[in-house]
Amino acid sequence: MDNNRIWELLTKKSAGELTLQEQLELHQLIQQQDAAQAYAAFFNDLIATTTHYASVSDTETDSFIREVHKKINKKRSRLVSVNWKIASAVAASLLMIAASLLYFSNRPVRNIAPNIVATKKGNKTNIVLPDGTKVWINADSRLTYEQSFGKKTREVELSGEAFFDVTHDPDRPFIVHTRNIDVRVFGTAFNVRCYADDSSAQTTLIRGSVQVCLKHAKDKKIMLEPNEKLVVQNTYSQQGKDSGLPDQPQIELLTAPFSAADSSVAETQWVNNKLVFKKEYLENIIPELERWYNVKIVLRNKNNTRTFSGTFDNDALEDVLQSLKLSAGIKYKIEKGIVIIY
Repeated sequence: MDNNRIWELLTKKSAGELTLQEQLELHQLIQQQDAAQAYAAFFNDLIATTTHYASVSDTETDSFIREVHKKINKKRSRLVSVNWKIASAVAASLLMIAASLLYFSNRPVRNIAPNIVATKKGNKTNIVLPDGTKVWINADSRLTYEQSFGKKTREVELSGEAFFDVTHDPDRPFIVHTRNIDVRVFGTAFNVRCYADDSSAQTTLIRGSVQVCLKHAKDKKIMLEPNEKLVVQNTYSQQGKDSGLPDQPQIELLTAPFSAADSSVAETQWVNNKLVFKKEYLENIIPELERWYNVKIVLRNKNNTRTFSGTFDNDALEDVLQSLKLSAGIKYKIEKGIVIIY
Protein backbone atom coordinates (compact mmCIF):
# COMPACT_ATOMS: atom_id res chain seq x y z
CA MET A 1 0.00 0.00 0.00
CA ASP A 2 1.51 3.34 -1.12
CA ASN A 3 0.74 5.70 1.74
CA ASN A 4 2.73 8.49 0.09
CA ARG A 5 0.45 8.27 -2.94
CA ILE A 6 -2.62 8.61 -0.73
CA TRP A 7 -1.20 11.72 0.92
CA GLU A 8 -0.23 13.16 -2.47
CA LEU A 9 -3.79 12.71 -3.69
CA LEU A 10 -5.22 14.12 -0.45
CA THR A 11 -2.93 17.15 -0.80
CA LYS A 12 -4.18 17.77 -4.33
CA LYS A 13 -7.76 17.30 -3.15
CA SER A 14 -7.29 19.94 -0.45
CA ALA A 15 -5.99 22.35 -3.11
CA GLY A 16 -8.92 21.59 -5.38
CA GLU A 17 -6.62 20.17 -8.07
CA LEU A 18 -7.81 16.56 -7.99
CA THR A 19 -8.88 15.31 -11.43
CA LEU A 20 -11.74 12.85 -11.93
CA GLN A 21 -9.27 10.02 -12.67
CA GLU A 22 -7.26 10.85 -9.54
CA GLN A 23 -10.45 11.01 -7.48
CA LEU A 24 -11.31 7.46 -8.62
CA GLU A 25 -7.74 6.38 -7.82
CA LEU A 26 -8.01 7.83 -4.30
CA HIS A 27 -11.30 6.05 -3.76
CA GLN A 28 -9.83 2.72 -4.89
CA LEU A 29 -6.76 3.12 -2.65
CA ILE A 30 -8.93 3.75 0.37
CA GLN A 31 -11.17 0.80 -0.50
CA GLN A 32 -8.12 -1.52 -0.58
CA GLN A 33 -7.30 -0.80 3.08
CA ASP A 34 -8.91 -2.43 6.05
CA ALA A 35 -11.75 -0.64 7.82
CA ALA A 36 -9.61 1.05 10.48
CA GLN A 37 -7.02 2.28 7.97
CA ALA A 38 -9.74 3.55 5.66
CA TYR A 39 -11.31 5.47 8.51
CA ALA A 40 -7.92 6.98 9.38
CA ALA A 41 -7.37 8.04 5.77
CA PHE A 42 -10.86 9.46 5.63
CA PHE A 43 -10.28 11.39 8.85
CA ASN A 44 -7.07 12.88 7.46
CA ASP A 45 -8.99 13.70 4.31
CA LEU A 46 -11.41 15.70 6.42
CA ILE A 47 -8.56 17.50 8.17
CA ALA A 48 -7.05 18.49 4.83
CA THR A 49 -10.30 19.79 3.34
CA THR A 50 -10.63 23.58 3.31
CA THR A 51 -13.68 25.75 2.80
CA HIS A 52 -13.71 29.47 2.26
CA TYR A 53 -16.41 32.05 1.71
CA ALA A 54 -16.77 34.92 -0.70
CA SER A 55 -16.15 37.42 2.08
CA VAL A 56 -12.54 36.18 2.43
CA SER A 57 -10.01 37.84 0.16
CA ASP A 58 -7.98 35.93 -2.42
CA THR A 59 -4.73 36.83 -0.62
CA GLU A 60 -6.01 35.45 2.67
CA THR A 61 -7.26 32.30 0.93
CA ASP A 62 -3.92 31.64 -0.82
CA SER A 63 -2.05 32.18 2.43
CA PHE A 64 -4.39 29.81 4.27
CA ILE A 65 -3.98 27.07 1.65
CA ARG A 66 -0.19 27.40 1.75
CA GLU A 67 -0.24 26.94 5.52
CA VAL A 68 -2.48 23.88 5.15
CA HIS A 69 -0.08 22.39 2.59
CA LYS A 70 2.84 22.90 4.97
CA LYS A 71 0.98 21.15 7.80
CA ILE A 72 -0.03 18.29 5.52
CA ASN A 73 3.53 17.77 4.31
CA LYS A 74 4.77 17.72 7.91
CA LYS A 75 2.09 15.24 8.93
CA ARG A 76 2.85 13.10 5.88
CA SER A 77 6.55 12.86 6.75
CA ARG A 78 5.67 11.85 10.32
CA LEU A 79 2.74 9.57 9.64
CA VAL A 80 4.40 7.47 6.89
CA SER A 81 6.43 5.75 9.58
CA VAL A 82 3.68 5.62 12.20
CA ASN A 83 2.79 2.19 13.53
CA TRP A 84 -0.53 1.24 11.88
CA LYS A 85 -1.70 -0.39 15.12
CA ILE A 86 -1.77 3.04 16.74
CA ALA A 87 -3.53 4.48 13.70
CA SER A 88 -6.04 1.66 13.81
CA ALA A 89 -6.74 2.29 17.48
CA VAL A 90 -7.29 5.98 16.80
CA ALA A 91 -9.51 5.17 13.86
CA ALA A 92 -11.51 2.69 15.92
CA SER A 93 -12.03 5.36 18.58
CA LEU A 94 -13.19 7.78 15.93
CA LEU A 95 -15.54 5.14 14.60
CA MET A 96 -17.04 4.63 18.05
CA ILE A 97 -17.51 8.37 18.50
CA ALA A 98 -19.13 8.67 15.09
CA ALA A 99 -21.42 5.71 15.80
CA SER A 100 -22.39 7.22 19.16
CA LEU A 101 -23.21 10.56 17.56
CA LEU A 102 -25.28 8.81 14.92
CA TYR A 103 -27.13 6.76 17.57
CA PHE A 104 -27.98 9.70 19.77
CA SER A 105 -28.94 11.91 16.84
CA ASN A 106 -31.39 9.27 15.62
CA ARG A 107 -32.89 8.45 19.03
CA PRO A 108 -36.45 9.66 19.49
CA VAL A 109 -36.79 12.42 22.04
CA ARG A 110 -38.35 11.06 25.22
CA ASN A 111 -41.24 13.23 26.23
CA ILE A 112 -41.10 13.65 29.99
CA ALA A 113 -44.26 15.76 30.13
CA PRO A 114 -47.28 13.50 29.46
CA ASN A 115 -50.78 14.77 28.78
CA ILE A 116 -52.87 14.95 31.93
CA VAL A 117 -56.63 15.48 32.07
CA ALA A 118 -57.85 16.02 35.63
CA THR A 119 -61.25 16.90 37.05
CA LYS A 120 -62.16 18.38 40.41
CA LYS A 121 -64.96 17.29 42.70
CA GLY A 122 -68.30 18.34 41.29
CA ASN A 123 -67.00 18.42 37.68
CA LYS A 124 -66.88 15.97 34.77
CA THR A 125 -65.41 16.21 31.30
CA ASN A 126 -64.91 14.24 28.07
CA ILE A 127 -62.10 14.06 25.52
CA VAL A 128 -61.21 12.35 22.26
CA LEU A 129 -57.78 10.69 22.21
CA PRO A 130 -55.50 10.89 19.12
CA ASP A 131 -56.69 7.44 17.92
CA GLY A 132 -60.35 8.51 18.00
CA THR A 133 -61.18 6.81 21.32
CA LYS A 134 -63.80 8.74 23.30
CA VAL A 135 -63.36 9.08 27.06
CA TRP A 136 -65.79 10.45 29.65
CA ILE A 137 -64.02 11.34 32.89
CA ASN A 138 -65.96 11.46 36.15
CA ALA A 139 -65.45 13.87 39.06
CA ASP A 140 -62.19 13.88 41.03
CA SER A 141 -60.37 11.77 38.41
CA ARG A 142 -57.09 11.88 36.55
CA LEU A 143 -56.26 10.44 33.11
CA THR A 144 -52.64 10.41 31.91
CA TYR A 145 -51.23 9.47 28.49
CA GLU A 146 -47.96 10.09 26.67
CA GLN A 147 -47.50 12.51 23.78
CA SER A 148 -46.61 9.47 21.63
CA PHE A 149 -49.98 7.81 22.32
CA GLY A 150 -51.34 6.03 19.24
CA LYS A 151 -48.08 5.87 17.28
CA LYS A 152 -46.96 2.44 18.46
CA THR A 153 -48.96 1.79 21.62
CA ARG A 154 -52.22 2.94 23.19
CA GLU A 155 -51.82 3.08 26.96
CA VAL A 156 -53.34 5.38 29.59
CA GLU A 157 -53.19 5.61 33.36
CA LEU A 158 -56.34 6.24 35.37
CA SER A 159 -57.04 7.30 38.91
CA GLY A 160 -60.76 7.78 39.51
CA GLU A 161 -63.49 6.81 37.08
CA ALA A 162 -63.83 6.93 33.30
CA PHE A 163 -65.96 5.43 30.55
CA PHE A 164 -64.12 4.42 27.38
CA ASP A 165 -65.51 3.92 23.88
CA VAL A 166 -62.38 2.52 22.22
CA THR A 167 -61.62 2.70 18.51
CA HIS A 168 -60.94 -0.80 17.17
CA ASP A 169 -57.30 -1.48 16.28
CA PRO A 170 -56.17 -5.15 16.29
CA ASP A 171 -52.50 -4.19 15.97
CA ARG A 172 -52.42 -1.85 18.96
CA PRO A 173 -54.35 -2.97 22.04
CA PHE A 174 -55.76 -0.26 24.29
CA ILE A 175 -54.58 -0.66 27.90
CA VAL A 176 -55.87 1.14 30.98
CA HIS A 177 -53.43 1.01 33.91
CA THR A 178 -54.76 1.51 37.45
CA ARG A 179 -53.33 0.89 40.89
CA ASN A 180 -54.55 -2.71 41.18
CA ILE A 181 -55.65 -3.78 37.70
CA ASP A 182 -54.79 -3.39 34.02
CA VAL A 183 -57.60 -3.54 31.47
CA ARG A 184 -56.62 -4.64 27.95
CA VAL A 185 -58.96 -4.20 24.96
CA PHE A 186 -58.90 -3.81 21.18
CA GLY A 187 -62.19 -2.07 20.49
CA THR A 188 -65.03 -1.96 22.96
CA ALA A 189 -66.98 0.15 25.47
CA PHE A 190 -66.39 -0.24 29.18
CA ASN A 191 -66.28 1.61 32.48
CA VAL A 192 -63.40 1.61 34.98
CA ARG A 193 -63.76 2.85 38.54
CA CYS A 194 -60.61 2.97 40.69
CA TYR A 195 -60.76 5.73 43.28
CA ALA A 196 -58.00 5.51 45.87
CA ASP A 197 -60.43 5.90 48.78
CA ASP A 198 -62.90 3.28 47.52
CA SER A 199 -62.87 -0.23 48.95
CA SER A 200 -62.67 -1.80 45.49
CA ALA A 201 -61.80 -1.26 41.84
CA GLN A 202 -64.47 -2.12 39.27
CA THR A 203 -64.57 -2.81 35.55
CA THR A 204 -67.94 -3.00 33.79
CA LEU A 205 -68.16 -4.15 30.17
CA ILE A 206 -70.86 -2.75 27.90
CA ARG A 207 -69.91 -4.32 24.57
CA GLY A 208 -67.04 -6.25 23.03
CA SER A 209 -64.63 -8.03 25.35
CA VAL A 210 -61.90 -7.02 27.77
CA GLN A 211 -59.12 -8.79 29.61
CA VAL A 212 -58.47 -7.71 33.19
CA CYS A 213 -55.04 -8.45 34.69
CA LEU A 214 -54.55 -8.33 38.45
CA LYS A 215 -51.31 -6.62 39.41
CA HIS A 216 -50.95 -8.51 42.67
CA ALA A 217 -51.44 -11.85 40.92
CA LYS A 218 -49.78 -11.72 37.52
CA ASP A 219 -51.19 -15.09 36.45
CA LYS A 220 -54.78 -13.91 37.03
CA LYS A 221 -56.30 -12.78 33.74
CA ILE A 222 -60.08 -12.57 33.58
CA MET A 223 -62.10 -12.15 30.39
CA LEU A 224 -65.37 -10.24 30.67
CA GLU A 225 -68.48 -10.61 28.56
CA PRO A 226 -70.95 -7.77 27.91
CA ASN A 227 -72.94 -6.69 30.99
CA GLU A 228 -70.45 -8.28 33.37
CA LYS A 229 -68.70 -6.43 36.19
CA LEU A 230 -65.46 -7.43 37.88
CA VAL A 231 -64.92 -6.15 41.42
CA VAL A 232 -61.41 -6.31 42.90
CA GLN A 233 -61.04 -5.42 46.56
CA ASN A 234 -58.37 -2.87 47.41
CA THR A 235 -57.66 -4.72 50.66
CA TYR A 236 -56.16 -8.17 50.42
CA SER A 237 -56.99 -11.39 52.19
CA GLN A 238 -54.67 -12.50 54.96
CA GLN A 239 -55.69 -16.15 54.77
CA GLY A 240 -52.66 -17.10 52.72
CA LYS A 241 -50.18 -16.25 55.44
CA ASP A 242 -50.64 -19.49 57.41
CA SER A 243 -50.16 -21.60 54.30
CA GLY A 244 -47.12 -19.66 53.17
CA LEU A 245 -48.85 -18.60 49.94
CA PRO A 246 -48.77 -14.96 48.79
CA ASP A 247 -51.82 -12.86 49.56
CA GLN A 248 -54.40 -12.87 46.77
CA PRO A 249 -56.86 -10.10 45.91
CA GLN A 250 -60.49 -10.81 46.64
CA ILE A 251 -62.46 -10.70 43.40
CA GLU A 252 -66.09 -11.00 42.36
CA LEU A 253 -67.58 -11.46 38.91
CA LEU A 254 -71.08 -9.99 38.87
CA THR A 255 -73.84 -9.28 36.39
CA ALA A 256 -74.46 -5.63 35.54
CA PRO A 257 -78.26 -5.48 35.08
CA PHE A 258 -79.20 -4.15 31.66
CA SER A 259 -82.02 -1.62 31.44
CA ALA A 260 -84.26 -2.26 28.45
CA ALA A 261 -85.80 1.19 28.85
CA ASP A 262 -82.68 3.19 27.96
CA SER A 263 -80.18 0.45 26.93
CA SER A 264 -77.84 1.18 29.82
CA VAL A 265 -76.43 -0.20 33.04
CA ALA A 266 -76.39 1.57 36.39
CA GLU A 267 -72.57 1.71 36.43
CA THR A 268 -72.46 4.07 33.43
CA GLN A 269 -75.42 6.34 34.20
CA TRP A 270 -73.08 9.00 35.56
CA VAL A 271 -72.16 9.74 31.93
CA ASN A 272 -75.77 10.93 31.49
CA ASN A 273 -75.57 13.02 34.71
CA LYS A 274 -77.57 10.46 36.66
CA LEU A 275 -76.58 9.34 40.12
CA VAL A 276 -77.60 5.69 40.61
CA PHE A 277 -77.33 3.46 43.67
CA LYS A 278 -78.19 -0.22 43.68
CA LYS A 279 -78.36 -1.73 47.18
CA GLU A 280 -75.37 0.29 48.35
CA TYR A 281 -74.24 0.66 51.95
CA LEU A 282 -74.13 4.18 53.36
CA GLU A 283 -70.35 4.11 53.79
CA ASN A 284 -70.01 3.48 50.03
CA ILE A 285 -72.52 6.17 49.10
CA ILE A 286 -70.86 8.99 51.04
CA PRO A 287 -67.60 9.20 49.00
CA GLU A 288 -69.61 9.32 45.79
CA LEU A 289 -71.84 12.10 47.11
CA GLU A 290 -68.74 14.06 48.16
CA ARG A 291 -67.26 13.82 44.67
CA TRP A 292 -70.56 14.45 42.89
CA TYR A 293 -71.58 17.53 44.89
CA ASN A 294 -68.14 18.72 46.01
CA VAL A 295 -69.15 18.66 49.66
CA LYS A 296 -67.66 17.37 52.90
CA ILE A 297 -69.75 14.67 54.66
CA VAL A 298 -69.07 13.43 58.17
CA LEU A 299 -70.60 10.13 59.26
CA ARG A 300 -71.20 10.08 63.00
CA ASN A 301 -73.24 6.85 63.13
CA LYS A 302 -71.29 4.02 61.50
CA ASN A 303 -73.62 1.27 62.68
CA ASN A 304 -76.14 1.74 59.88
CA THR A 305 -76.06 -1.52 57.87
CA ARG A 306 -79.10 -0.85 55.70
CA THR A 307 -78.68 -0.62 51.94
CA PHE A 308 -80.08 2.05 49.69
CA SER A 309 -81.28 2.13 46.07
CA GLY A 310 -82.25 5.17 44.08
CA THR A 311 -81.77 7.15 40.86
CA PHE A 312 -81.23 10.93 40.82
CA ASP A 313 -81.32 12.93 37.61
CA ASN A 314 -79.71 16.34 38.27
CA ASP A 315 -81.28 16.39 41.74
CA ALA A 316 -79.98 18.70 44.44
CA LEU A 317 -77.99 17.34 47.39
CA GLU A 318 -80.88 18.14 49.73
CA ASP A 319 -83.17 15.86 47.68
CA VAL A 320 -80.70 12.97 47.94
CA LEU A 321 -80.33 13.45 51.69
CA GLN A 322 -84.08 13.48 52.13
CA SER A 323 -84.35 10.20 50.21
CA LEU A 324 -81.67 8.66 52.41
CA LYS A 325 -83.52 9.87 55.45
CA LEU A 326 -86.73 8.15 54.37
CA SER A 327 -85.24 4.96 52.92
CA ALA A 328 -82.11 4.33 54.98
CA GLY A 329 -83.33 5.84 58.24
CA ILE A 330 -80.58 8.43 58.62
CA LYS A 331 -80.64 11.83 60.26
CA TYR A 332 -78.54 14.74 59.02
CA LYS A 333 -77.81 18.41 59.40
CA ILE A 334 -75.76 20.91 57.45
CA GLU A 335 -73.39 23.20 59.36
CA LYS A 336 -71.14 25.70 57.57
CA GLY A 337 -71.37 23.73 54.33
CA ILE A 338 -70.49 20.41 56.00
CA VAL A 339 -73.07 17.59 55.99
CA ILE A 340 -73.20 15.66 59.25
CA ILE A 341 -74.99 12.28 59.18
CA TYR A 342 -75.88 10.61 62.46
